[in-house]
Amino acid sequence: MTGADLIFINGIVLTMDDHFPKARAVVVKDRTVLYVGEEDKALTWEGSSTKVIDLDRKTLMPSFIESHIHPSIYGLSLLEVDCKPDTTPSIKVLLEKVREQVSHTPEGQWIIGWGWDDSKLAEKRNPTRWELDEMAPHHPVVLKRTCAHMAVANSKALELSGISEDTPNPKGGNIEKDKSGKLTGLMQEKAQGLLATPKYDLEDMVKGMELAQKQFAKWGITTVHDMSTQTNDLQLYQVLQEKEELKVRIRPWMWAIDQNGFEGTYNEVLTVGLRSGFGNDMLKIQGLKFMLDGSVGGRTAAVSQPYAGTEETGILYNDVDEIYPLMEKGIQSGLRIAIHAIGDRAIDTAIDAFLKINEMTDVTSMRNRIEHCVMPTVDHLQHMKELKLLAASSVGFLYHIGDNYFDKLGKDRMANSFPHRSFKEFGVVALGNSDLPINDANPWLGIYGAVTRKTSSGQVLGENQRISVWEALKAYTTDAAYSSFEEESLGIIKPGAKADLMIVSDNPLDLEVEKIVDMKVLQTFLDGELIYSESDSHLYEYTGGKNNV
Repeated sequence: MTGADLIFINGIVLTMDDHFPKARAVVVKDRTVLYVGEEDKALTWEGSSTKVIDLDRKTLMPSFIESHIHPSIYGLSLLEVDCKPDTTPSIKVLLEKVREQVSHTPEGQWIIGWGWDDSKLAEKRNPTRWELDEMAPHHPVVLKRTCAHMAVANSKALELSGISEDTPNPKGGNIEKDKSGKLTGLMQEKAQGLLATPKYDLEDMVKGMELAQKQFAKWGITTVHDMSTQTNDLQLYQVLQEKEELKVRIRPWMWAIDQNGFEGTYNEVLTVGLRSGFGNDMLKIQGLKFMLDGSVGGRTAAVSQPYAGTEETGILYNDVDEIYPLMEKGIQSGLRIAIHAIGDRAIDTAIDAFLKINEMTDVTSMRNRIEHCVMPTVDHLQHMKELKLLAASSVGFLYHIGDNYFDKLGKDRMANSFPHRSFKEFGVVALGNSDLPINDANPWLGIYGAVTRKTSSGQVLGENQRISVWEALKAYTTDAAYSSFEEESLGIIKPGAKADLMIVSDNPLDLEVEKIVDMKVLQTFLDGELIYSESDSHLYEYTGGKNNV
């Protein structure tokens, strides 16, 4: 029993394995967990090149899996004008950022920004094209809202895109006009696809992804599901893998049809015969991603009852007869389905489509997913159980934008939104995610929201849907791994699992719940390789071993 690569001792090990939840030591060899148990036995694997890591009573856990984000988009957003609420608290500040960008951007070049949120701007409204025109009369400007379901463009951008007051709304989209019929610059949902925003090249995408990967490792995230994978994204990940610079496992869901400015790959994917599971440990195809509605923040999620104080019920992109043949053909071609459905009307459509497909083709073993799944009814939950559909729940929204959701939906609907307790009661596997870059992807904030049901302001939304810390941790580890048929190798510490691990500052099971938001990742390992370290100061030499860190 010699020759291990790593041995972790003197700490708490949270395995996330319900049958063996805690241990004292872990042995890693050849990128795989070899042993989980007691220190004395673990140290029998110590060899001349083994690193023995003294956890100094810190906690070792499986690293996190982010089940719904947009990695390349996030990377590119790091190259754009930062319009997120923490840096742009008002339209005035946002406009100053645009002015600053104009000062060092050649006239005529596009200025792109990301992240504004009208609910968190001091003015509590959307910026307009006229305001952007004052800052940038000779530059086309497009600023994307944090939800990615809306963008505001200035006059130059609209002109270059051929958009005028006479331009008809595309199906599933809206070009906003004021009461006098003038364009405000706001482009909602599929209308964003009309903007002639220039495409990024591969070099830009590599730069952005390098930045993104560093942040993933800092958050303790070693696997991500890309829910909007297009041709350029798949090429990006392959290039990084060829260069041995891919430092996060990618699970791509191929964007199916043209929507919201994204180019669909449906025909191409089916033509070349891609099937779910194709790839390797670092890059593995998951299936097709469809989209049925928008966002609550933009009042474009398809709901049955109007948004608070309005007569608006959102936008349903497709009805059952339009979407189910596409889904069915994908399923029959060996591709799993993930379908974005936030509002109850959209969830209705998604479930009805799956039910119709299931009449001819059994879908119950495929682990198909409903993305976000914010407002399911009891009937929806029952059907999800029958069809064994997974809820890819964006529970991270609770902390970050829960206050805005409350304003749009009201108390009663919010009480049972993101219903993780109900998911558990119905036996529906529910994954946790942030939808980065829609929100900060720090999983601890999503875990905190699931456990406390508190927003960043401290408002409590539906105490009856609280779950335990252990259950919330599973949403970002073992349950997320289950969604890609990898529950035996990812999101868990057990013999044979991948050595995707992290050392964290505290044991979250023993910590006061309010302090979960302050949890820190100290070190992150991918395949047993250290890819992030906050510092070396917390690691102490183990005097009883030969090779100690």
